[in-house]
Amino acid sequence: MPNTTTANARDYQVAPRFLAGSTGIGDPGLRPLLDASWALSQDEVGNVFVFPPDLTVLTGYLPEGEHGDLWMINAYPDAFSPPQWQVTLDLSAPPEIVGEFTAALVDAHSTTPTSVLRTSTGGFNVTDRLLGERGWHLEDGRAAAVLRSPDGLVALHRRYGYLRPEAEMSRDAERWLFEVGPPSRRWYATATSNIPDHLLEALTSAVTSPVPVQRYLRRSELERLPPQATATPIAPSPLEVARMRAATARSAPAPRTSASALAYTTATRPTALPRTAPAGRTR
Repeated sequence: MPNTTTANARDYQVAPRFLAGSTGIGDPGLRPLLDASWALSQDEVGNVFVFPPDLTVLTGYLPEGEHGDLWMINAYPDAFSPPQWQVTLDLSAPPEIVGEFTAALVDAHSTTPTSVLRTSTGGFNVTDRLLGERGWHLEDGRAAAVLRSPDGLVALHRRYGYLRPEAEMSRDAERWLFEVGPPSRRWYATATSNIPDHLLEALTSAVTSPVPVQRYLRRSELERLPPQATATPIAPSPLEVARMRAATARSAPAPRTSASALAYTTATRPTALPRTAPAGRTR
């Protein structure tokens, strides 16, 4: 019998990518760091940490974390100081989005290491670009300004007022909060006050990019995608491949008998015995 789980699965391009969901692996998010020869460490429960030689950035991939965030990225003035800023993304964030942000982080660090610690100017250039160039609209709330994308699938909250660094680092409050996806399938990313503007811009671009990503999906997984997502097949499924091969085999012409073989067909041949099928499972 065919494996129906495999037969119903195939590769798709899912767009926009922020609705594609997580793949359950951290490789795309960690790859830019490892390609830059940053060091990798792992704790006893399976959480992974990656950091550069100067220890100014710590990226954590935390499948066994305590706070529900799969990704946590901190920047430090030095190895003995508390973090200056923090970015988190939750369990449902597509890892390709994390990879785009960590690639920007590596590029900034390799060019000018101190640029990952430069004091933020408030991120207003980021919000102005969303409102002016990309057609987002502003909702002025009591505790935060909310910028919402034209399709309503992404909202960026900027909390008002002074926030204690300790409260931000313990995740009791956040300066920047991304809400991504429809209400039933929403995921979150956060950034604290002191994130440099160019890295906030990189995070915003990564989170909101509509480019598609590849996913190998079973039928049940395809049906669980948000209705606003578009999934385009990019390769035949295993079942379709098997059907095409069977159809090709049926339509192939029968081999012609050579002249030398025909010279012996006047002799009476014994009746062929039916062959017994070999024991075992039929494919």
